[in-house]
Amino acid sequence: MNRSIASWLADNPLGAILTTGLLGLLPLFGFSFAFFVPGAVPALVLLMRGAQRALLVAGGGTLLLVATMWMMGRPAPVGLVYAAWLLGPPLLLGALLLRTDSLSLCLQVAVLGGVVMVVFLHATLGDPEQFWSPFVRELAEEMKRRGLPMQLEEETLVAMLSRTLWGWVAVLTMMLAMGALFLARWWQSLPERRGAFGAEFQQLRLGLALGGVSAVVIVASLLTDRTLVDDLARLFLAALTIIGLAAAHRLKARGALPGLWLWVLYVLLIVVAPVTVAALAGWGFVDNWLRSRPVARSA
Repeated sequence: MNRSIASWLADNPLGAILTTGLLGLLPLFGFSFAFFVPGAVPALVLLMRGAQRALLVAGGGTLLLVATMWMMGRPAPVGLVYAAWLLGPPLLLGALLLRTDSLSLCLQVAVLGGVVMVVFLHATLGDPEQFWSPFVRELAEEMKRRGLPMQLEEETLVAMLSRTLWGWVAVLTMMLAMGALFLARWWQSLPERRGAFGAEFQQLRLGLALGGVSAVVIVASLLTDRTLVDDLARLFLAALTIIGLAAAHRLKARGALPGLWLWVLYVLLIVVAPVTVAALAGWGFVDNWLRSRPVARSA
């Protein structure tokens, strides 16, 4: 079924536009898990049919999203920014993947882009706590009006949420872009190269330089109380977690890890996320370091 969907999306620009627009609306109705799906459609079209058709699909999907959100009462600029955030990063990474054929390089560029985003937000918009506190309180009031539990009366909780949001924006953007790219690459491999994406995903790495920087930043975030450092550490933790998942999938493919344990791992990511993320990030760091050293020596 997924093979048929991939071929249909690649060969039907109008269907791809409608699919992109409709999928882009899902997060607005509470389906937050679907954030990465819309961007996968133009990225798939780019990988299979080239940049011209992909830009057509992304542009049409953007117009559809902007028009629909405008009819829902959202200003057109808000819809445009939302569509650009949803579709732009996967499309750019798709172009890089088409040119280099390297998922690892795409991950490295996505992480560096996240670093630039965090630094830019802190430099231009100032203290995140001052910027976000009014929005967090407004969100709490809106949730209460809707009868949903949202206990943000404590100033410490408001401050904690506000001061971490720049980092979470960057993390979500990076994860959204890579998730969309992974889905697009998987769809692309289905018609003719079934199983190729799994082998490619299992070889993901950050490289020695970014791996070393990630360790320094994460340790610094534990020893200092700098908001910028903490935000960068969250970004690197997310990237290392992806590397850890890739290592787990590689062990499963080799038969060293039962398939059931992969399901357990993903469940733990939901149930006890902080502990599981820390464990996977540590695993990802070690795996990245061990697999990057021979490459560095041969270079």
